Amino acid sequence: MGTTSLKLPEDLKQTIQHFAEQDQVSAHAFMLRTLQDEVRRRQQRAEFLADAMAAAAEIDAGGPVYDAEDVRAWLKARIRARSTGEAVPEPVPVRGRGAKPAVSKAKSAA
Repeated sequence: MGTTSLKLPEDLKQTIQHFAEQDQVSAHAFMLRTLQDEVRRRQQRAEFLADAMAAAAEIDAGGPVYDAEDVRAWLKARIRARSTGEAVPEPVPVRGRGAKPAVSKAKSAA
């Protein structure tokens, strides 16, 4: 394990010490944990953004797009099904592979 020295402003050093004492750990352990948490948070954000970009690319390539209300209803049904074990069919996309047939405005107004 490498060693790194940090020059901290006195007020930051005191704040770190205060929180370390609250957590009943050393200032070193507190700083190490804080740095690890920040690195983990940034890695998760980078993964989230990569997943979002991949999903956008899939949609741009003609992948399925779902209505938000259909997805919300599906999620609620999945949660209820945890206790019953019933199968919950996935929502049907409004655009893309296997999409619902479009409803014309004239039909929906009737």
